[in-house]
Order: sequence, then structure tokens, then C-alpha cells
Amino acid sequence: LLDEEGGLVKIPNFFPPFVADGLLSLCEGISDKDWTMTAASRDHSTNNISHKFWSTKSAEGLSEVTRVFSCLMPGMLNTAFSAAKYSHTHHIEPHDDRAYASVRLDDGSVVECSRRIAVIYYLTRDWDEGLGGALIDCEGRKRYVPEYNSAVAFRIPR
Repeated sequence: LLDEEGGLVKIPNFFPPFVADGLLSLCEGISDKDWTMTAASRDHSTNNISHKFWSTKSAEGLSEVTRVFSCLMPGMLNTAFSAAKYSHTHHIEPHDDRAYASVRLDDGSVVECSRRIAVIYYLTRDWDEGLGGALIDCEGRKRYVPEYNSAVAFRIPR
């Protein structure tokens, strides 16, 4: 599907409504203490982009969400999954979504790896585009406004 759509696709009604509602309930139930402020200033020498938002990778129940997504594309979507929430003044500037990790192979050697596909799953109800928050495809120049129970998947880099 990604190849048919030029490397980026938005899928509305991604899960059955009861699954989306359950995922939203799980995320809304994440304790304040489990959210971590993720923030940095732009620094090209360390590949940092300007950003500020709340995130978690370890909140109770999140591993089940990760498992659901990893079953959709075995071997392609993995532990890089996290939940994020943006409050007033939170942001992330345009970027290509590359993420690098050192991986130790069975023979003991270490190789640098990067993800090939990114997926954003939206649980925001009744989003107003005037509030910002649209995903802007820097390659195709198209805007994707957050829509409840939709997913945007794209090849990296983009």
C-alpha cells in the first residue's frame, strides 16, 4: 500500500470503533507520573530538532498497543513505539523521522540501524485545524490533519 501511494498513506477508521475507544481510554488513563517531558532545542551537530511534548514508552498497557501494531507488519514495526500528547505551546519542527540505534549482532559486531517506516496513530477527537498540529509531508507538501482513529504511515526518510 505504501508503494502504491508514493510512500505515504493515511488510513481512516484504522481499527474497529470499540478498539479505538479502548486505546483512547488506555491513553487517557496514563498517570501524570508516567508522562515524561520530551524537549530539545535545534542542534544540528547532535541531529536534534526543536520539540516539546509529553511522551511515554512504558506506561501500563502500552506494550499491548505496541503488539497490536507490530502484528500488522511483522518485523517492520518494533520497540520504537511511544505515546505522545501535546499541550498548549507544545510543538515539533519539521523533520525526516530518522532514528538511529546501535544494534549488537550475534557475532558481537555492532551496526548502526535506522527505521524504514513510521506510523502515527491519532486518538484526537474533533480536532480543529486552526489549533495547528497537522502533519505536513515535506516531500509531497500535503497536510494531514489529526483525525480520530486514523493512521498515517510513511517511508523514512521522507
